[in-house]
Amino acid sequence: MTKDRKAELVQRSLGIRHKLKVHDSGKLPDSHEEIALMMLVKWELEDELHAIEQILAESRHDNVAVKRNLIENENIQLVRKKVYDSPALTKKKK
Repeated sequence: MTKDRKAELVQRSLGIRHKLKVHDSGKLPDSHEEIALMMLVKWELEDELHAIEQILAESRHDNVAVKRNLIENENIQLVRKKVYDSPALTKKKK
């Protein structure tokens, strides 16, 4: 997933969170029918938010796996490298 797509999803989730806060802070409707409609709209927003959060979580999980693999491979190379090859130890003293 591209960074632009991730940014779009984060922005969308922030917008949904704001809408949910507005729903929660608003006055309850007078009739049961209006309350039912409001609840359905709220549930739709919550479902979309959860879907976006799952997509982003999967993307982060995949990214962590890639980063972990890179770090583990670097550690294997570092272990094999001799200590005397370190640039700090190979500097010539004046």
